[in-house]
Amino acid sequence: MNILSALKSFDLSENEAKVYTTVLSLGLTNVGPIVEKSKLHRQSVYVALEKLKDIGLMSEVTKNNRKHFEASSPQKIVRQMEEKCRKAKEILPTLLKLEAEAKEKFETRVLYGKNEFFENLKEISESAARTDKVMRILGGARDTDFYKFLGKNYKSYIALLKKLGVVKYAIGPSDYTDEFKIKFIHEEGNKLKTMDVGLTTPTYTRITPEMVSVEIYGPDVTIIQMKNKVIAKSYCEHFNLLWEQAVPFSCT
Repeated sequence: MNILSALKSFDLSENEAKVYTTVLSLGLTNVGPIVEKSKLHRQSVYVALEKLKDIGLMSEVTKNNRKHFEASSPQKIVRQMEEKCRKAKEILPTLLKLEAEAKEKFETRVLYGKNEFFENLKEISESAARTDKVMRILGGARDTDFYKFLGKNYKSYIALLKKLGVVKYAIGPSDYTDEFKIKFIHEEGNKLKTMDVGLTTPTYTRITPEMVSVEIYGPDVTIIQMKNKVIAKSYCEHFNLLWEQAVPFSCT
């Protein structure tokens, strides 16, 4: 093991590590022998000695009107690291709480237009990939609206889902066209169910365990994007409830 490298991992600079090991090997000594053995400039030695004194790894005594230095026992390094570890464990619960609070912050954005529509699809696809690989969709808008605004990006969207290993589970009105239903179900891994009532809003809602996006269709498309695990969980639960009630679609 390289002793200098190991000491540097204890927050010592290379010069400080050299001076500490030099004084440790010399015992009580003045600056001259330290400079000679360490091959460091005298000023660099003084700077290192001061830092080592500050952190308790070096002591200074005056002998015959000259300053002498003595390195602290290596066991002190171990004790210092153990103390740092103890303090880190003490504050760990507080740090974890802060991390959890940050994760549960509510973030919302409103997006507009075809370009941001596609960017939202990419973002929620990546969110599904990070979690359970399922994008849940509640449909209500006309079945042609999604393809109208997605336009030429449809193939890129399908390719992205395939690359990420994400499938779509959708619930839509039973009066959606057979053309839409068959197109959707033919995308590998997708599942589609329908309902006679309850899905009349002019929106598509996409859900993952960590975010929700609501697409509102009109002359243009508006997307309300919400990022919060608690809210997303409630949407997932609502989707699962409707999923149990909806009727599976089969193109056979």
